[in-house]
Amino acid sequence: MNRTGVAFAALAGLTTGACQAQSPSDAEALTQVRAAVDGIPVCAPLVSGSWPIEFSAEALATPGIDALVAAGLVKRVAQPNPTKERERVRIEPVSTDKSDVRLFRINDNSPPQPQLCFGHKQVESVRVEPDGGTGQRLRYTYRIVGAPAWTARPDIRAAYPFLAPLLDKPQLAREAAFLEKGQWQFPGKADRSGNGDLEITILFK
Repeated sequence: MNRTGVAFAALAGLTTGACQAQSPSDAEALTQVRAAVDGIPVCAPLVSGSWPIEFSAEALATPGIDALVAAGLVKRVAQPNPTKERERVRIEPVSTDKSDVRLFRINDNSPPQPQLCFGHKQVESVRVEPDGGTGQRLRYTYRIVGAPAWTARPDIRAAYPFLAPLLDKPQLAREAAFLEKGQWQFPGKADRSGNGDLEITILFK
């Protein structure tokens, strides 16, 4: 091998070594992702994306609302009806002290969003894959743990069949982390509010 070839091989070896040194090991990646993700609440919109939740009594007479009422999570409150036309009902939390019922605000100026939270994330595994370019991205699976007792009620599970697969098996996260300076970074940081984790617009209705 001539001097140019030797120099190129040495440079390639240094470059490869630098990339390998920059990439966290699987154990380090798992630690980094758990630090960013574990404990994030999993929440979904409750009946409506905006507050207050007020519709006709007929619209809110559903098995789903019945199940939430029976579980002691929300209550129906009849609204004044001076014209004696279609009766209107407001859905209110039984207690705002419960961590599984909340009015969430994206920021101080945003309107409140009624949400129901049903556990928090716990990372199980990570997988590194090509990002389609020259870099790498990391995806992870997690379980929803710490689910409240009401999530196991037969009437809740019958009214909201999406709950069982969410709570009973690992989930693949939609968001991916990207490697930057030896650390796995989540776009916009991991959203620890639990807002917007799920793709379904309105789950609890």
